[in-house]
Amino acid sequence: MTDTMTARTLLSGPLAWQRTDVVGTELVLAPGGGTAVVHGALPYAMTWTAEVDDDAVVRELSVTCRGGGWSRTLDLRRNAGGWTCHAAESGDAGLPAPGCADPAAIPEDAVLRVTDSPVFVSWAVRRLALTAESGPVTVPSARVLVPSLAVVPSATTYHLVSPKRLRVTGDGPATTYELDPSGVVAYQPGRLRLVR
Repeated sequence: MTDTMTARTLLSGPLAWQRTDVVGTELVLAPGGGTAVVHGALPYAMTWTAEVDDDAVVRELSVTCRGGGWSRTLDLRRNAGGWTCHAAESGDAGLPAPGCADPAAIPEDAVLRVTDSPVFVSWAVRRLALTAESGPVTVPSARVLVPSLAVVPSATTYHLVSPKRLRVTGDGPATTYELDPSGVVAYQPGRLRLVR
């Protein structure tokens, strides 16, 4: 990954990932938004839009998840004084409530990630300027769980163990990703792969 690559050039066109654990796919029309359709125990369709600056900092995120007889929305915004969080739901999906009861619990400098959305991992790699030499980097994070859209503040450790292999721990199960030469997630074993 070159030092002059911005979040916008990191994703220089539409990207698609195929889920390998369930039937599903995510399409990202970089960098402004994406959509995913996932079939499994609780099938859902998700759409999101994000405002991402040139340093790959997600400033705003709006997400909608819909399933059979239910829907949820989430709107997160990073302000000078912290985060604002607005969530709504209709129907009963038997999931935790969307949003965050206390937006002040989300650190102002949190790395924002949507669970199972590889583009957010790619932005995190870019934002943190990870290299194989930098070793593990632990940062405050806010993880948006899908499909509940619950927001979980925590700490996450990112470790680029080689130029093309990333390990993420701390805010959920430990996960390994394979990256392409530009730093985009290309493969997560047993979960997803970039479609070329």
